[in-house]
Amino acid sequence: MDKLRVSKVEDVFLQRGADVQKGSLHLTQHHLIFRPSDASEEHWIPYALLSLVTRQASLLPLAQRRPHSPQGSASLSSSSRSGRIYPLQLRFRTFDAASLGFDSEAKATDVFESLKAVAVIPKPEEVYAFYYTPQPPSEYPDAWSIYDFKAEFTRQGVGSRSKAWRFSDINAKYELSPTYPALFAVPARISDATLQYAAKYRSKGRIPALTYLHWANRGSITRCAQPLPGLKQARSVQDEKVVEAIFSSHSFADTQTGSPSGSIGAVYGATTTNLIVDARPTTNAVATYARGGGTENMDHYKGCRKAYMGIENIHVMRDSINRIVDALRAADEPTTFGLDVGPRRIAPAKQPLDIAALKRSNWLRHLATLLEGAALITRNVHIASSHAMLHCSDGWDRTSQLAALAEVCLDPYYRTMKGFAVLVEKDWLSFGHRFADRCGHGGFVKHFVTAAGHADSSEEEDGDDPEGVINAPQAVGGASAAANAFWGFTKQLTSNFGGGGGEGHGNIKETSPVFTQYLDCVWQIRRQFPNRFEFNDEWLSALHRELYECRFGTFLANCERERKLPTEVGGKSVMGRTHSVWEYMLSETNRTRFLNTQYDPSLDDPKRADTDMGVLLIKSNDVRWWSGVFGERIEEANAAL
Repeated sequence: MDKLRVSKVEDVFLQRGADVQKGSLHLTQHHLIFRPSDASEEHWIPYALLSLVTRQASLLPLAQRRPHSPQGSASLSSSSRSGRIYPLQLRFRTFDAASLGFDSEAKATDVFESLKAVAVIPKPEEVYAFYYTPQPPSEYPDAWSIYDFKAEFTRQGVGSRSKAWRFSDINAKYELSPTYPALFAVPARISDATLQYAAKYRSKGRIPALTYLHWANRGSITRCAQPLPGLKQARSVQDEKVVEAIFSSHSFADTQTGSPSGSIGAVYGATTTNLIVDARPTTNAVATYARGGGTENMDHYKGCRKAYMGIENIHVMRDSINRIVDALRAADEPTTFGLDVGPRRIAPAKQPLDIAALKRSNWLRHLATLLEGAALITRNVHIASSHAMLHCSDGWDRTSQLAALAEVCLDPYYRTMKGFAVLVEKDWLSFGHRFADRCGHGGFVKHFVTAAGHADSSEEEDGDDPEGVINAPQAVGGASAAANAFWGFTKQLTSNFGGGGGEGHGNIKETSPVFTQYLDCVWQIRRQFPNRFEFNDEWLSALHRELYECRFGTFLANCERERKLPTEVGGKSVMGRTHSVWEYMLSETNRTRFLNTQYDPSLDDPKRADTDMGVLLIKSNDVRWWSGVFGERIEEANAAL
């Protein structure tokens, strides 16, 4: 609380869309709370959700009206000497926005500086999750253990339907690969000694490991990081043996169960369809040779082929989401707090949603590319009864996306609430997606900015602009030019995930909406198959909010090791000090809220005639804008598709 310049401010206006309320503002250690004067519902805003806080030019009311509010009773008279209103605009990681209006520059400045002090967190342990206690107590207290590695892979058939795989604890102390899980499944014919050598040839020691064994035919999905041939075109015999064992696991399985070897090729795993899936664009993969990376030389990996998916890197995806944020911001309701505009008042008019700008973001194209990759893997495993080994560069972003999307299509279990939780825990959390880095949970100082047109406080308080013309353009251009001056943020300042430095505990250049993109893809699949998921759209949008709200510890760290091991000697781990998001998402209280009333599990019965056996063959080019996350106005862009 020592960081706060002020903890309570009276006579504050809150505008969300066209709705305006008057009340008091309360600043706590982790939340901004707006309490309306009419005793209606409070607004609680976690600081962790703030993506951009902007001090805007003051407003001078020449005439006043009642606000466009459901309550419709607040008066917007100002008690300051000049009569000005001093706005702060808040943009959130959930792609919506709000504005606060104060009757003095001093109050606005105190709140601005207080928000910056508490929202930019220098130490990970200061995040809200380390202080949060569910009230009432959780109905699901063992949610941290929802994913049991051995139970999940036994469910898939490891050790029962297939003897071709074994569990390995070679990484029990996280020494082979600090970003990999302590336990994982590998080909049974490969020894731990071979794995030790193979790990030297994969980035970050992330060797090929099983993530999915298909229930219908024992086809598999394995995942890893890029190989490290470098400019010298180095090779690893041990890595080649691991890959060969993966792609011949059908044969091994049938040999173990006594099936005639002569029948294997006719039924399982045609070698021409075994796939090495490099998620990157071809040029990007080739470019990594200069940095010691690279991709598989197919002269050394027999009985398979390679496919490049062309999925762009985290920086391209960050730019894509920035463009969406820019387009949505430009179409925001003008911040006027319900004030009438005088004849010489220059203020931004509400702009239509720029559909062309949204298209230029290429977001839908990126989603289609991901879905196309997932569809390829799904067909290869289910229809071709073969195997797919996936990687990108380090194997924790695009690899997680592709694996977890294909598994949603292949296994009906992952389309249930509990199964989806297990899938996220397995392919995202245990395999080391860098949630802390990608989400930027610590906040960044550069996301607290002053807009063009914000004058020095002395100028504004002295009323040097008696007729309300704030920074009006001197040249021609009319209202459009004035609006541009008022909203004159640079792209760098308006970026939700922009590039550059910061003073939180993260690196802003490492942020990217990777998991947001995954949830969007799942929503696309759910839209195509509305009766095949136990959960509804709200489940996905709620999970997206929890990703950034930092109420739970699930998405805080970068890998299993950081989550499970104590942060200090004699201390507790993240898991020991925080609650799991699945306590909330899977609680009986929320089950009715998240349940898909159209869900028909009988459609997934493989014995049912004239069905798809529970495997979803998706249309990768059938993509739409997700209004559950981007807001209802995005439907204007859907109408134009």
